[in-house]
Amino acid sequence: MKNTNIYFVVIVVLVIALLFVWVNASKNKIEEKKKNLTSREVALTCTTDMATEYHIHPQLIILVNGEEVQIPQSLGVRPTCMTSIHTHNEKNVLHVEAPIQKDFTLGDFFAVWEKDFSNLKLLDNIVTDKSEIVVMVNGEHVDTYENTILRDKDKIVIEYKQK
Repeated sequence: MKNTNIYFVVIVVLVIALLFVWVNASKNKIEEKKKNLTSREVALTCTTDMATEYHIHPQLIILVNGEEVQIPQSLGVRPTCMTSIHTHNEKNVLHVEAPIQKDFTLGDFFAVWEKDFSNLKLLDNIVTDKSEIVVMVNGEHVDTYENTILRDKDKIVIEYKQK
């Protein structure tokens, strides 16, 4: 009877050890896969607060011919999760709450919004020889357009205007 109990305990310990190894190996594979995702793929991923590893709040103002375009509230917010880049009810504040740190860009935000933005187009406004798109970050002109990296507390202004 004693040998049977010892065998049983050994088998239970081995099963628990194997489960532990398997869970850790699976977790490592998931973490490695996350690292290989592009910022766009992560930005469009639906996540929860529990998965947040990276959390920043840049401000974005969009002007078209001097008129401010309202960024929708609760953009990217779904009943059970949120995209890694989303909005709440604070005016012009983007929430980047992602399961992994990446160099998220304005292009990633516009992909979540499903709107156009590049050096040639802002929303439905196309650049012509009489118009332009200007991007300012913290008061400094940048020429990175959709590749502009989102950083915590940056104030970003995108303006479509006549020359």
